Amino acid sequence: MKKLLSVLAVLAVIGVGLYMVYQKSYGGDTYYVKITQDGRTTADTDSSGHIYTTYNYELPAVNKKLDKKTVKFTADHNLRKDAYLALTVHKTKGVTSYKEVKKSEIKANILKEIK
Repeated sequence: MKKLLSVLAVLAVIGVGLYMVYQKSYGGDTYYVKITQDGRTTADTDSSGHIYTTYNYELPAVNKKLDKKTVKFTADHNLRKDAYLALTVHKTKGVTSYKEVKKSEIKANILKEIK
């Protein structure tokens, strides 16, 4: 029983450590944006010569404290117009992830700011 508890404690410490490293590397503040236009397209080539298109966005964003900033990020497809996104913005890496959210999930004071 003591061995099992020891193993579980070690696994818990490793798990917490990995989570902290992940948060430091990819975590950040949540900002909200509304997609109002198509992304600016660029064609790139990967190492095997395959050509792919990226869609570049530069939009005003607002966080829960109503701090505003202009964010730049890319997507692998053209994002739906009038969609609301929650962005994870790292202070040095910029936007590390995004996901579409429903308008009803965003507080009214934030909605007023992102128009």
